[in-house]
Amino acid sequence: MNRRLLALAVALLAAVILAAVLLRGGSGESFPSYVERTATVIRVIDGDTLELEGGERVRLVGINAPELHPEPEPGALEALQFLENICPPGTTVGLNVDDMKPHDIYGRTLAVIYVKIGENWVNVNAELLRRGLAEILFIPPSEFNPWEWLENS
Repeated sequence: MNRRLLALAVALLAAVILAAVLLRGGSGESFPSYVERTATVIRVIDGDTLELEGGERVRLVGINAPELHPEPEPGALEALQFLENICPPGTTVGLNVDDMKPHDIYGRTLAVIYVKIGENWVNVNAELLRRGLAEILFIPPSEFNPWEWLENS
């Protein structure tokens, strides 16, 4: 009887582990607690906006990169190229959506974007600031403080 109970317990444990992996997407990838969800980049629209699978547009919260249209502002192409290099189409990115204001007036999701480089998840919003490719754009309410990103670099 003890062997049957042990076999049942092992089978149950294996089923629970398998279910957890399948519900997570099966990748076995672990994400930091600040990554609320992941998505795949379809295209980079400009230096602070991405299009994700399913047509979702994400505006990188807390920053403002130079505009591409109607005429490219100084630094616009550099910000675009940086974002295209760090988040090319097909890249899995992590999102931390602004819980205090999840969307802007255009319906874009407002979020911090993270990309895995080596073993580290890099805050792309902060990286654009650090490299001088974007400026701080703080529009309250927001759960994020972009000045802290610069202090922590």
